Amino acid sequence: MESRYGPLGSGGQTLTIKGVVYSVPDLLVCMALNFDDSRAIDALALPDGRYVFRYYDGQDQRVVALEFDADFHPLGEVRVQFPEWIGDEEYFPQYCGH
Repeated sequence: MESRYGPLGSGGQTLTIKGVVYSVPDLLVCMALNFDDSRAIDALALPDGRYVFRYYDGQDQRVVALEFDADFHPLGEVRVQFPEWIGDEEYFPQYCGH
């Protein structure tokens, strides 16, 4: 995932899509991913009008990179294990930019 999108947490904390600025927590809501155990990490604009949003899926215990278009249609995703995450909030901020 990092070879494709850069180091985890290196993306932005906002993303502008069709002139609207979304924070990464807003993206969780827009994409119906705002579960109690999900955590927004970062977002990036890719070439050709594509975007990627990275978040932690607590139920699956994986980091997800979700690629989507400007209409929020999913184009694909990559899921990777995140062994450093052990469920403690103290570990999350180092990756999410908060």
